[in-house]
Amino acid sequence: MVVEKKITEGTLPYKRLLRWVTEGMNFKSEKSSPVVALEVQPSQFILQPKGNQQLRVTAINTNGDRFCVTSEAEFESNAPNIAGVDRRGGVQAGEIPGEAAVLVRFMGEVNVCRITIPRKDHPFSRPKENNFVDTHVWNKLARLGIPPSELANDSTFMRRVYLDTIGTLPTAEEARKFLLDTSTDKRAKLIDRLLERPEYSDYWAMQWSDLLRVDRDAITAQGAIGMTRWLKRQFAENRPYNEMVREIILAQGSTTAESPAAFYKALGTPEVISRSISQLFLGVRIECAQCHHHPSEKWGQDDYFALAGFFTGVSKKVLPTGSESIVGKIGNDLKNPRTNTLVATRALGEKEGSSLVVTDRRELLANWMMNENNPFFAKSISNRIWSHYFGKGLVEPIDDFRTTNPASNEPLLEELAAYLKKNKYDLKALTKVILNSRTYQLGAGVPSNTSDEQNFSHSINRAMPAEVLLDAISLITGIPEKFNGWPEGIRAIQVWDNRMPSYFLKLFGRPVRASVCECERSNEPSIAQALHLMNAPEIVAKIHSRKGAVRKLAESKLTSTEIISELYLMTLCRFPTPKESEVLEELFKETGQDRRSAVEDALWALLNTKEFVYIH
Repeated sequence: MVVEKKITEGTLPYKRLLRWVTEGMNFKSEKSSPVVALEVQPSQFILQPKGNQQLRVTAINTNGDRFCVTSEAEFESNAPNIAGVDRRGGVQAGEIPGEAAVLVRFMGEVNVCRITIPRKDHPFSRPKENNFVDTHVWNKLARLGIPPSELANDSTFMRRVYLDTIGTLPTAEEARKFLLDTSTDKRAKLIDRLLERPEYSDYWAMQWSDLLRVDRDAITAQGAIGMTRWLKRQFAENRPYNEMVREIILAQGSTTAESPAAFYKALGTPEVISRSISQLFLGVRIECAQCHHHPSEKWGQDDYFALAGFFTGVSKKVLPTGSESIVGKIGNDLKNPRTNTLVATRALGEKEGSSLVVTDRRELLANWMMNENNPFFAKSISNRIWSHYFGKGLVEPIDDFRTTNPASNEPLLEELAAYLKKNKYDLKALTKVILNSRTYQLGAGVPSNTSDEQNFSHSINRAMPAEVLLDAISLITGIPEKFNGWPEGIRAIQVWDNRMPSYFLKLFGRPVRASVCECERSNEPSIAQALHLMNAPEIVAKIHSRKGAVRKLAESKLTSTEIISELYLMTLCRFPTPKESEVLEELFKETGQDRRSAVEDALWALLNTKEFVYIH
């Protein structure tokens, strides 16, 4: 039975059919020469809320001929809630202020059109600027008519910067000391202190272990230990980022040594290695070009195999001890399987391969990446660091840099990258600039900016990572988590074994380290997580433990009012409001002489609030 389907004019199947018919009939016209470029008009414009604008797409072929292909082109908006686009190139603005980029695609060529939707008739009062971060953010918000929120209060800032920087809650005593400090520079001093704490290197070694695929099953336990120790040392010593990456790319030697050599053991073919390094250190997803031209960028199959050629000399050999060693040699060029022709090894965007003679081609790639004029390297890590502290990148997804996916604030990303290079890739220096900015220290959204999701006009609530949340519960209750085979008191952010059984860590999104994508870690809340926090025997046991914080508070000489303040400082890093104190005082009265039950119930309630589980 034949089912007839109607192909409607203007739809994608219609456009493809039209293209197939004209090409199949060998239609002779000025359009028959290959298309080499696209123009979109207007390429950049301001559109009022609810406004409309028709785009015009012009194709240019190898002869320099120009012809309109608007009706045949494909269109896609990266922010349809701000500005959508129909299949004929008609742009329709919504009511949310912001910016959108419309991808235009025709015959393998792509271009992008940028649209700005300002807030209608809304005055902008420019706040104080702490550094260049604020300058660029305020410039963007002023253009859009979006007012930033006020500064977060001291308790919100303190809790945020502790969790973001060292993955650790402040103790009640640390929280009290900061809140009662009246000095005007206490925030800057706190930032400096946190960056020098040992937890900083523990936390960042954990995060980079995720990205570098430090998987016990893939690289062995010895390899995971060695690589974790190497990473921790890099962050403890604040080693320049470019030097750290160069050592990763050129890694050789035993995969069980304290080095990054095991990274190559986790990967396979030169193609897998090259696309992993491209995504991780350049922010470029090249894998789409393995079989065909990248649908949203200029990369083709030749670019894919040209990059992979840098890693054809990487091999493994078995040592007498039974472990493996990574060996780097000069390697060879790869063939494009579609054309069956050799592709000269070259970096992304380069027209020719390097003429330098080296014993390991990876040296050429490392030199290109660390070059002052590299268009990706400094921007990629600047965007990654920004995303960590704000919950959203300037380029989003953070490892998808392309012309058709522009940064939400390109001048800011440019200056962050320039600052990093000027300071010799000092990640702590870049972090200090970000953390000291007023932008980072903003409070929650207000009615005039809550709809803004891309311009950093207010803070974004983020769920704590699994390891950070587990450590926070252990710290508050005073009962360390017991990890099989690990000494008592070890913290989740210090555990190198990603395969260690832990229902809590699995439930709250610990990654399995099967890819270099940060998206592998899941921070999406779920009903199962909420039920676990409320009912898990392990958490209840920590609260009821005879050796825990609850019993110490209950048996102390503190009044019920003082105990309530202590509980709030331990969990939420702030003093309770009069209303909150009043409610909990009733709990103490209801339980009579059993202060321990009152303290247990109060702590259980605080651990199950959104204010505790989220970074605000």
